[in-house]
Amino acid sequence: MFGTGAGEYMQVLWLSHVVPYPPKAGVLLRAYHLLKGVAARHDVHLVAFIQRPLLATFYPDLDAGLAECRAELSRFCQSITLLPIEKAERPLGKIRTAAESVFRGTGYTATWLDGPDAAATIERIARERHYDVAHFDHISLASYRNRLAAVPATLGHHNAEAHMMVRRAALEPNYGRRLYFRQEGVRLGRYEGRVADWFRLHVTCSELDSDRLRATMPAARFLAVPNGVDPDYFAPAGLEQRPDSVVFVGTMSWYPNVDAVTFFLREVWPLLRARVPTATFDIVGADAPVELRELAARSPGVTLHGYVPEIRPIIERAALYVCPIRDGGGTKLKILDALAMSKCVLAHPVACEGISVSPGVDVVFAQSADEFASQASALLASPERRRAIGAAARQLATSKYNFAALADRLASALVAVARDQPVAAG
Repeated sequence: MFGTGAGEYMQVLWLSHVVPYPPKAGVLLRAYHLLKGVAARHDVHLVAFIQRPLLATFYPDLDAGLAECRAELSRFCQSITLLPIEKAERPLGKIRTAAESVFRGTGYTATWLDGPDAAATIERIARERHYDVAHFDHISLASYRNRLAAVPATLGHHNAEAHMMVRRAALEPNYGRRLYFRQEGVRLGRYEGRVADWFRLHVTCSELDSDRLRATMPAARFLAVPNGVDPDYFAPAGLEQRPDSVVFVGTMSWYPNVDAVTFFLREVWPLLRARVPTATFDIVGADAPVELRELAARSPGVTLHGYVPEIRPIIERAALYVCPIRDGGGTKLKILDALAMSKCVLAHPVACEGISVSPGVDVVFAQSADEFASQASALLASPERRRAIGAAARQLATSKYNFAALADRLASALVAVARDQPVAAG
């Protein structure tokens, strides 16, 4: 039932492709903060799938980690159901799922969460309570829509998935992998078009992603709820910067991060060290592949930290934050975190897609290796310019990308969807 007046509330079923805790990585940050913000206005019931490799980054003991996640999420969720990924539980689960998607023509992204036990559980949950609206927070959950057919629903898009896969194919040097990614992009595009009208509203990370998705779902209704930041948490603490220090932050199991750091180490770093021999480079992120670890070990002045529980000090002490990401989709939460911490960010334009930055004002762009080396050396030599860019960056982050306000936008949109009313643009 709807509440009344300023206290208006709904019963919301929130389906997530990840356990949205701890809020220490891109996808987890968005999922956690939007879920928490919606739960501040509505009664939210969470159904989430357990991605074991992601949780292992933070919790060596999975059972203890899940207990902590459940306890923290219970602070604002009315109920929590955690589901195993049935296909991943099989021997060689990921490989088998990928192979099945090729032979059946269904697409890995669309089917990897499918499972009969999960479907039965979701159907049971749908019967147990009246829900005003259901939010499916990833396209890989769309196959469960028919289990909640009577409930108005929204679909979240963390990326424009088909577009992202086609872009990945274009940049992939290996022919076999390039062919696979291209086919996956085609299959995903068809799937996006097929599921579009199952949902009254599609929630994206940016207007750019909305535009990209219109290519496959032209009749869909979109609302951009950008990725955001908690500006009280990601705030400068007054730590002194280390001269000539550069930092990158990002989980190394995500292919755009691996590509970015590999490019920077192989092509940019030798040029930058030739100009600034005292330069150091800190790479922060779990699960780096062997090839990247070996490359970092051979590179002078480079430290590969792996997972760091508290990243704010290492970010603040760096003189320059670099983000040479050239691939992927969505908007990069790592950029927003750095902006909020008043960092001078040197980035590839792709890394800032969907974020309303102004080059030369609150960010500096570079694309080629020589451009990165030239800009980095100039910025390292100019503390005043870095401070001015960092101050403008924090102003942008706090004024436009505060997660609390963005979650409130989504909460209001869910009310409109439940009532089948127009959704106010953000």
